[in-house]
Amino acid sequence: AERMRTEFETEVLPRFIEIQRWYASKGTAIKRARLVDHTIWEDGVISWMLPILELDGPAEESTYFTPLALAWEDSDEARFGLLEPVALAKVRQQANVGVMSDAFHDEVFCRTIVEAIAQRKEIPADCGLLRFRPTTLFDSVISDVSVMTVSRPGALSSNTVVTLGEKIFLKGYRRLRAGINPELEMGRFLTEIAHYPNCVPVLGAMEYFGEADRVMTLMLVQSYVANQGDGWDFALGYVERFLEEARVAGEAEPASVGDRHGGFLEHAVTLGKRTAELHLALARHTGDPAFDPEPLLLEDVTGFRQRAADEAGTTLTLVRDRLARLPLSTQAAARALRARQAALQSQVSTGEVSAYGGVKTRYHGDYHLGQVLVTRDDFVIIDFEGEPARTFGERRAKGSPLRDVAGMLRSFNYARWSALKHVAHNADDFKRLEPAAQQWELVTRQAFLTAYEETATAGGSAPVDAQLLALFEMEKALYELRYELNNRTDWAEVPLQGLLALIDAGAAR
Repeated sequence: AERMRTEFETEVLPRFIEIQRWYASKGTAIKRARLVDHTIWEDGVISWMLPILELDGPAEESTYFTPLALAWEDSDEARFGLLEPVALAKVRQQANVGVMSDAFHDEVFCRTIVEAIAQRKEIPADCGLLRFRPTTLFDSVISDVSVMTVSRPGALSSNTVVTLGEKIFLKGYRRLRAGINPELEMGRFLTEIAHYPNCVPVLGAMEYFGEADRVMTLMLVQSYVANQGDGWDFALGYVERFLEEARVAGEAEPASVGDRHGGFLEHAVTLGKRTAELHLALARHTGDPAFDPEPLLLEDVTGFRQRAADEAGTTLTLVRDRLARLPLSTQAAARALRARQAALQSQVSTGEVSAYGGVKTRYHGDYHLGQVLVTRDDFVIIDFEGEPARTFGERRAKGSPLRDVAGMLRSFNYARWSALKHVAHNADDFKRLEPAAQQWELVTRQAFLTAYEETATAGGSAPVDAQLLALFEMEKALYELRYELNNRTDWAEVPLQGLLALIDAGAAR
């Protein structure tokens, strides 16, 4: 058994985890996936292993959840056929031959998870406890899970998702963090307390409780929302069609560009309203200290500026170090930013930002077009995890909801540049189409902001502080630039151009 466990921890699990999209330390070899706790969960003749793993190899602490299923060739032919193509390893028990696979590919496992939440099950592990709990909405959405069709697992950046019967969205967290999960906490609040209608309702969760009350969320069950895709694909598709028509016509878009985009701008208005309504829901006084709003103080604004100034310094250093690796077309923008670094640092460090009337609340934390689903002529907001690189404590901290607004404005900018990259076939195309793309971004931005502010102020919020919003846009663009320099240098020009435009706008104010 000890030899088998060693092989399991040093060969089987590491080779499987290293090639998964949800493995955060890509390119870093795993020396050992240590089994720190586990349980064998049995349902009739079928059993699953539910392990909590600590990885040796990545520089930072890495805890992962990798539920495993066994299927035997002779006694469980149907499951064996489904699990064999995704097997981690072949297994043998006397004369029985089978496979060990990722349990998310096992339809029986996925259904049993949902049933366990309905039954409020608790399953002991070696050192802790697995607890399944529904929300108050569970029974109104879910009836007979056994007849629901289970989809093949889909891979998100850090999670695994499965849908059941277009009724249930089962999300498995792969990399675990100890503490209150912001997505579960926010989802419960918006679903059960605030009753915000334009988010995905949370139906239940599976959590692990370890020693010293250490809690980690392993799975989340949400209501499935029928949709036509996310806001990013919707916006990008529209801008690409618009620019392609202009390219084929051989002339720039006429001055009446606002009329040309009337239908799309109605969607931008709706998105602005839904965003403001989300922030109003999160600003309600409910007696829950984790959510009740707090006054925005001048010391908070000072902290915002200090954080932005620190990130500006870090980003400018990275630009200097990576300059030679950038595409030649991008190096000019990088040099222009370095030449204006004094103006950048001045704008993030100083300015007339008022805290009067502002509040600190919970907010989405990672808000962009990819975080909204298009549902007919409306939007549903998803994925309240917050920025994956930040700790749970940072994600749960209250702050200005204008950070979400800044994130969406930056997403419009990315859609503009992405569409240009796809449609412009050469430098002449780019030069001719760029003003039309810029105008689309400007009118979309204005429609979104106007609708947001009108809805927010009608609900009792203070007017949007333009200086504070500009600060958060700058900080978001700095974050984007660091990401692109570290991961996609051919995209670094997008946040570089964004930062240059924001510096120009700040100088004009």
